[in-house]
Amino acid sequence: MATTDNAIQYDILFVKELLPYMNLKKAQEKHLIEFTKMGIMQRETIAEIAMATIGNFKGDSTHGRDFCDGSDAKTVTSSARNNNKAKGQWMNSFEVRNVNTKTGDLRVIAYNKLLKKFHYFYIPNWAFNHLRSAISIVIEQKTCHIGEPNFTGIPNKTLKWWEFECDSFEEMCLMESSNLDSWDIQCNN
Repeated sequence: MATTDNAIQYDILFVKELLPYMNLKKAQEKHLIEFTKMGIMQRETIAEIAMATIGNFKGDSTHGRDFCDGSDAKTVTSSARNNNKAKGQWMNSFEVRNVNTKTGDLRVIAYNKLLKKFHYFYIPNWAFNHLRSAISIVIEQKTCHIGEPNFTGIPNKTLKWWEFECDSFEEMCLMESSNLDSWDIQCNN
């Protein structure tokens, strides 16, 4: 199985969130959820299909991108960790990994475990193309020297990357890629 039993619960939440955008019949939706529970269907694939259904682009799984406009789909869940034990510096964040291999903009669906809420981001390539591996979209930071802090899940939207948050899944999908001109021929075929 390509995912852990613990991650399956979040995969199912992602699939249920994306089902309304996939133009499926009720029986197909039921099967898709069952296949997700079994680990047969992956949430990344479902996200790509849903994004292409709403957006003005087609799927194109070429190295470094998922869509013909050059953009790439990412799904992430929040996690809390202690980044500096000596100083007690904790953060609750979304980690968008392997961005160094991406050639275009990112369409990110992020699940906030504490708020039980989805956030959507459209991050242009120019904003992250200097990074070596990951984008950390920090939800909140706390200092705690004993035990673990009590995170609320409420985003501090003054932190980096929140300027790229979209109001909805639809808005994220309809954003035009900064690479659109270079991929336009491929999208129109």
